[in-house]
Amino acid sequence: MKLALCGPAGAGKTTLFAALAGRKLTADKGRDQAGTVILPVPDQRVDKLSAMFHPKKTTHAQITYLDPAPAQAKPEDPTTKLPAELRQCDGLIEVVRNFDAGLGAPRAAADHQAFSEELLLNDLITVERRLERMVQERQRGRKVDAEEQALVERAKVILEENRPLRVDPELAGHPKLRGFGLLTAKPLILVVNNAEDDPDAPDLGPEASPVVVRAAIEAELAELGDEERAEFMADLGLTESALDRLIRASYAALGLLSFFTVGEDEVRAWTVRRGAPADEAAGVIHSDLQRGFIRAEVMRYDDLIAQGSEAAVK
Repeated sequence: MKLALCGPAGAGKTTLFAALAGRKLTADKGRDQAGTVILPVPDQRVDKLSAMFHPKKTTHAQITYLDPAPAQAKPEDPTTKLPAELRQCDGLIEVVRNFDAGLGAPRAAADHQAFSEELLLNDLITVERRLERMVQERQRGRKVDAEEQALVERAKVILEENRPLRVDPELAGHPKLRGFGLLTAKPLILVVNNAEDDPDAPDLGPEASPVVVRAAIEAELAELGDEERAEFMADLGLTESALDRLIRASYAALGLLSFFTVGEDEVRAWTVRRGAPADEAAGVIHSDLQRGFIRAEVMRYDDLIAQGSEAAVK
């Protein structure tokens, strides 16, 4: 699963990505390639299971972050103002500036509103173009998928009401719309990038629940060794990195959950969509397990921790 950083210019997306990737910031302003980093999903359950079973290997679930290259905008096509990679990812992380740093007083709410409108406009143009093509195909005597047309028309109504497509989960996740890469149909995590001395979230509206980060501090933390990082965080009064909260929020926003296999060889967190049946979870481990699935022996993590061993749970 892949999430892409996006948002207004100057919000600190590259600084946040550098913190996620654990890389030092550079002064290079001419990059033309996307950056990608694969990160483990912090999960205390995996750590506790590993302490219980002492495996040779411990594997956390993983999630991928993308820092897109700047868009090659074409004046005649408004949809090219945003990086093409945004359409290809599974979710979006919108970064909003809430610091000055010589850029002027922050306008977090206004910036968020403006970027939301840009996403809506992109999707509206996309669905209108698709409807126009359907009309042209019908005029040429070609068959048009009636279900797809109904879905696109339904999407157009929502967008014209200035609402993102994710307000209708069934529509947003429909397989026949997936190929369009509609931006407002994707899960969205809102991140407010604060000044170094500001831990509080600005008011972005009643429906906004942003993750607050101080990307400049997080980037500094990412460059430190474990001991130095722990001391620095203690001095700042931090009990965990904001990046850990962001990763967990990303994982949840994509509708994912973890299940675990445990043993002496490996304790491992596997990723499956929320609500998946047991045979689909078996297929995540190996396709043969899904094809030959009969039943699964499952125990709850909380029961295992409370009882202390598999034998005690049984």
